[in-house]
Amino acid sequence: MKFSIRRIAAAILTSVAMAACASDGSTGPSRPGASSPDLLSGVLNGLIGMQGVQRVTPLDTAITVTALIGQSGGTLSIPAAGVTVTVPYGALSANTQITMTARAGRLVAYDFEPHGIVFAKPLVFKQKLSGTTASLLQVPFLKLGYYEDPSLLGETTGFVSQVLSGAVNLLTWTFTSPIPHFSGYMIGY
Repeated sequence: MKFSIRRIAAAILTSVAMAACASDGSTGPSRPGASSPDLLSGVLNGLIGMQGVQRVTPLDTAITVTALIGQSGGTLSIPAAGVTVTVPYGALSANTQITMTARAGRLVAYDFEPHGIVFAKPLVFKQKLSGTTASLLQVPFLKLGYYEDPSLLGETTGFVSQVLSGAVNLLTWTFTSPIPHFSGYMIGY
């Protein structure tokens, strides 16, 4: 008998999915829990699993910066985390309090407020890759992943609902990507 790897994998995933739904008494898939992201739950909810870029030295505590930014634009920066976000002219129509938080730990991830805000022009996210585990082999695969809720993040991975392309400058060893709206973003592949 010949079995293809796809058929075996499909059978295993189907068995695991049925067991997962039957074991908790729920009638459908549930959102990944706050304790740690669950691969099967993430897949069932249409989320994309990402391996995150890690900091070589973890942040002991979260670092938050806030700025009042208006139509003329502005910049938020957390040098200790190696991140800068530039709000271009015309991205906001009124003065808005913008908050950026570098999450504690190894995962290169940030929470932004106000949640749900959409910009007229995308912001420019720029992350220094020195001091992270990013390698030249990962450069073609690095992306910025949008997560709606920090409970979707683990210590080294996360579930995202949107993946944004970016570019790596090899001379400055930085990753740059546009940000069209807020909640949270992680760098991964």
